Amino acid sequence: MVNKPRILYERGTVAKLAKRFGVTEPTVRLALRFVTEGEQPDLIRQVALKEYGCVLQRKPIIIKKEEESHG
Repeated sequence: MVNKPRILYERGTVAKLAKRFGVTEPTVRLALRFVTEGEQPDLIRQVALKEYGCVLQRKPIIIKKEEESHG
């Protein structure tokens, strides 16, 4: 089991962050879901948590192994 982090936010937060950073809303959403890495996504996450009242959540994820085919 893996704990996948993501940042929870209220309606309108993504648009505000996108405008502030001059990026698209999908770019902000990917950063808040920890899909993207780098300086900009890190900064988006940091500002979201410190200035916009967002909350970091760690959700347990179960990774299923694919069955090997015998044949």
